[in-house]
Amino acid sequence: MSAVVTASVDVPGVSAERAFAALVDPAAQERWMIATRLYPVESEAPVPQVGSRVAAFTGVGGVGFLDTMRVTAYEPPDRWVVAKDGDLLRGVGIMQVTPTAGGCRVTWTNELTLPFGVLGRIGFLVGRPVAQAALGACLRRLGRLLRSGELPLVDRLPPAGTAASPPVAR
Repeated sequence: MSAVVTASVDVPGVSAERAFAALVDPAAQERWMIATRLYPVESEAPVPQVGSRVAAFTGVGGVGFLDTMRVTAYEPPDRWVVAKDGDLLRGVGIMQVTPTAGGCRVTWTNELTLPFGVLGRIGFLVGRPVAQAALGACLRRLGRLLRSGELPLVDRLPPAGTAASPPVAR
């Protein structure tokens, strides 16, 4: 069975390009994803390009879970999609940026395949509100950091479909 968790935040005064840059940069993600450390994994392409791999550990004091992912779509400044292929989290993660009048809207959706059969479905009923709140809190933090100018950490991203040099740090 699959389950969907999604959250959005409106970010006035911030372009879709700036928001997208902060979404796909692992160093920036660590600043707005709550209790999460990201690790690029050796792969055929650099993060955030299609084919790149990343691992994210979410937890406190060494207690948490590891989410491993492969980038399947990189469409700046609109959409970044990862296939979640870890032991616990499986499915698709989608980060979408939509321009709005005077800013942008950032949406993060996780379409997950629930583990553990009936127990996983029951666990999701209990855990979904927590997951929803966590995604929302992360996106609100992202919005604050974007509006304050603390993010993005890079001035430009490589275009889609290239093996361009790494992003240029500010």
